[in-house]
Order: sequence, then C-alpha cells, then structure tokens
Amino acid sequence: MGPLGSEFWRDHFRRNRSSGLGLPWSDRSPLSASEREAVQGSIQQFQLGERANGARLVERGEKYATKTGDPAFIQALRLFVEEERRHSSYLLRFMRREQIPPVERHWVDTAFRRLRGLAGLELSLRVLVTAEMIAVPYYRSLRDATKSPLLRAISSQILKDEAAHLSFQASMLGRLGARRPDLLNRGIWGAHRLLLNLTAALVWLGHQRVFGAAGQAYAEFRG
Repeated sequence: MGPLGSEFWRDHFRRNRSSGLGLPWSDRSPLSASEREAVQGSIQQFQLGERANGARLVERGEKYATKTGDPAFIQALRLFVEEERRHSSYLLRFMRREQIPPVERHWVDTAFRRLRGLAGLELSLRVLVTAEMIAVPYYRSLRDATKSPLLRAISSQILKDEAAHLSFQASMLGRLGARRPDLLNRGIWGAHRLLLNLTAALVWLGHQRVFGAAGQAYAEFRG
C-alpha cells in the first residue's frame, strides 16, 4: 500500500489526538457586542454540523474494510470521526464561555444528514467532503471575523486539521473510483461539483455576517 494508505492515516490521526492541547483556553478576552452579533448564529450551526457521530459512515466503512481486508481503514475512519467531534467540542466549550447556547437542529444540517443516509460509503464520503471543502474558507473567515485569541486559535487548529481531512477523503474516494471507467468517474464528479456549488451558495447566503466581518468577497470564498 502506498505512503497515503490506511496505515498512514491511522497513524496520522493517532498522533493528532493531542493537537488541541495548546489552545489558549486561559485567555479571557470576551467577544465584543458586534463580534458576537456577527458570529453567534454561525458558530451554533457549524458546531451542530461538527457534532455528527458518523455512525452510518463507520458502519459502511466497516463493511468496506472487511471486504477489502484492510482493518487499518476502519481504524483511520473512526479516528477521523473522533477528530471531527473534537472540533465540535472546541466550539461548544467556547460557546459556553461566551454564553452562546447550542442548537439542536438546523434545516441545512438535517438535509445533509438525510443525504448521507441515502446510499453507500462513497455517497456518504462525497457529501462529507463537500462540507469539508466549504469549511476551509468558512473557518478562515471565522478566524478573521474577531480579535478573540481563543476563537482565532480554534479556527486555525480546525483549518490545519481540515487540510489533512481533505487529503484523507481524497485518498478514500480515489480508491473507491479506481476500477471505474474514466467516463463514469467524470460524470460522478460533475454531479459532485453541482452539489458543491449549491452548498457554497447556501453557506454564503446563510453566514453573511461572518464573511462580511472578515471582509471576504464571494469570489475569494469560492477560491
């Protein structure tokens, strides 16, 4: 197996378990009223999205790992889901400090969860990677939207982790599509691009206060 195989990612996620220990939780600088107004609803929604337990994804990953004789795959996948939930815990801890209540549901999160539940491992991964691709410019804007040392550090840590997540997911999707004809893979990517464009538009419209506070234009957001 190549250098970016399952063992590589399992070991990466194991090493990264302590990555959040350096976050400046002792800093007590509160959000200003304008900063809070800009980020509160947005953080609530993203914290909810990061909170998913990944049960269906792991179940499908277990079947794939058994089928392919690759136990390190499911180990890596479980650690990946664990890391996503750590992101949720960072945001929740920050929200509690700022007395921002968590939300239990949001229609965008509900729609994504239902879409992930429709089919097998690959569709689940493609929906997930769509969210990850949008998360990168979002957390960059969240970092720049306030002067809070803690929120900026949390956003920077999540950005660092997400870069690895995208590589991990790309490697998994590459394995799943390796034996398909190129024409079929291009068609699947076309449908995925449509989902990505729709999701980007929804996130841009739904989180205008964060992007505005960070001074980010739509063209920059879409990269």
